[in-house]
Amino acid sequence: MGPVAAVQPTRFAIQKARGKGWKTLEVGEDLGHARARFDLMVRVNPRAYFRLIQLDHNAGAGGDGMEFNWKLIELHDPNQGGAAGAGRKAAPARAAPRSAKGRTAGKGPRRREKVPLPLKFYAAVVLAGLLIGGVLYLRYALPAP
Repeated sequence: MGPVAAVQPTRFAIQKARGKGWKTLEVGEDLGHARARFDLMVRVNPRAYFRLIQLDHNAGAGGDGMEFNWKLIELHDPNQGGAAGAGRKAAPARAAPRSAKGRTAGKGPRRREKVPLPLKFYAAVVLAGLLIGGVLYLRYALPAP
């Protein structure tokens, strides 16, 4: 008979979106404490995506016993203007303006965004390079008198 796995308590994790994945910031066993920490993180950084998930140990999985089934409890989406989850109501999604829809679908003319070039900075760098090059040339390239 194989070893019997101990019953793992339900855990709650707070995760933050990083690139195309999620980074776990905290894991705890108390839902009230996890909700309070989640709310604090949302208040500190309201422009980031956060989620509060419930982790249930997957006892049937092979391996080292570190597999979990997870369920979303709350999600903070800064584009929705608030948090969405079991206890909170999500703000309704807005439809994109007609002109934006046409441009993204490839229909109609596309406007190019005008980006100002730092020409003064480029000119200053070129002039500084010429000045330094000229001084070095006069110092080392000319024969000594």
